[in-house]
Amino acid sequence: MIFTTIKKWTWVACLATSPILYTSCNKMLDIKPTDQVDEEDIFQSVSTVNRAVLGVYAGWAPEYTLRIGSVMADECVIGPKNAGVNGDAQLLYRWSYTGFDPAIAAPWTNGYQVINRANRILAGLSKVPVQNDADNSAKQQLEGELLAIRAFQHFELYRIYANSYLPEGLAVPYITITDNNNKPARPSTAEFMAKLQEDLDKAMTEISEGTDNTRMNKQTVYALKARIALYTSHWSDALLFADKAIANATLATRAEFPAIWTDKSNAEVIFKLKRTNQSSMRPGDIWKNAGLGIIYFAPSPQLLQAYDTQNDVRAAAYFDHDPTLEEEGQLADIITKYKGEDGATNRNDVKVFRIAEMYLIRAEAYAQLGNLAASIDQLNTLREARIQDYKRITFPDIRTINDAIATERWKELPFEGHRFFDLKRRRQPVVRETQAGQEILSPEDIYYNIPIPQSEILSNPNIKPNNSGW
Repeated sequence: MIFTTIKKWTWVACLATSPILYTSCNKMLDIKPTDQVDEEDIFQSVSTVNRAVLGVYAGWAPEYTLRIGSVMADECVIGPKNAGVNGDAQLLYRWSYTGFDPAIAAPWTNGYQVINRANRILAGLSKVPVQNDADNSAKQQLEGELLAIRAFQHFELYRIYANSYLPEGLAVPYITITDNNNKPARPSTAEFMAKLQEDLDKAMTEISEGTDNTRMNKQTVYALKARIALYTSHWSDALLFADKAIANATLATRAEFPAIWTDKSNAEVIFKLKRTNQSSMRPGDIWKNAGLGIIYFAPSPQLLQAYDTQNDVRAAAYFDHDPTLEEEGQLADIITKYKGEDGATNRNDVKVFRIAEMYLIRAEAYAQLGNLAASIDQLNTLREARIQDYKRITFPDIRTINDAIATERWKELPFEGHRFFDLKRRRQPVVRETQAGQEILSPEDIYYNIPIPQSEILSNPNIKPNNSGW
């Protein structure tokens, strides 16, 4: 079944129940001096509900999607020491996993755990007393946040496990109830999207503009709507919501950009999830085992070669070259996008939505709508913000600008969990350049579609059929 029975809510240090989820959040979750919280305690006041909602944020693990989106694609190469018991995500990288593989099951488990927790709070909100207008507004805000989180989690599950991104293709169950014995079937993409939009539309009526980019707000919901429109080819909606997500915000300057990745700047960050030294998994852990000094994955040479390393601020912000690693039998080029700091190795906040993504969505939408000039302008504006002394260029046709946008997404958003899904929504193969030639994962290959985890298949007879070939 999608989630396990929970009579009491076991919020073990910020609701983290999986060993590689997050145990930090903050002391506000210590509603009781024990590791369990009764539902009746949660619904005593708006304040206690807020603490529970913070726990939902704390249990949210987008790193799982990030890992699949990057490791499955052409953004990285596997490190020579990423092997055996000291390795990680080896089968994922080699396109040889099964439905039993933890890397395949983890996003499913975590996604539906977060959805279940959001649903349980939503189900009890009507019981929460309000003392004044401020309480009522706060209660509405919390409901809006939970609906937005529920929608986001479902869309992430859809990106990973949908059989295709076509309206008639099978999606994933959209869960809005708290019945632990529920055994849902897979809806069509069209049915799934209708429920998703219903949640987002309701969230928009209750959620505030907000200034805290670690909490769901209107700008975040607009960004999510723009991303959904991109995947569903609703190009006018993609433009509309990307415009609203950006509003009066601007791209980071070249001076500001590196500080985004050291968490010294929030420039162009629409929404992020905080990570602390108590987090049991940090985004940088995907690429490097800090304790053992093992590089799990290094940047692919083909990605590195795509940058103007002298003038593009992204190259130095995302990568480094360490010759001493070669002496250890490892790859010298390393991913530093989430390297953290001394005393906090691999720890960085997870940037879920950035303004740069909205520019790229607008560029693609304009191209698909036939507005070549506007599409070129969006792409050139982003490049001007990233590349010193950049000279605007033109493109002769829609096909050429579309290819350039795809490449720019690859260069702007690596290791943020987009590349594999970008290729999948375009029905394009993954092509890795190696010393021995090319490694190709085609859309017809069994591993191109991530399977529904085998544990779900075995426990829920209604979830079948699995994805193509599984």
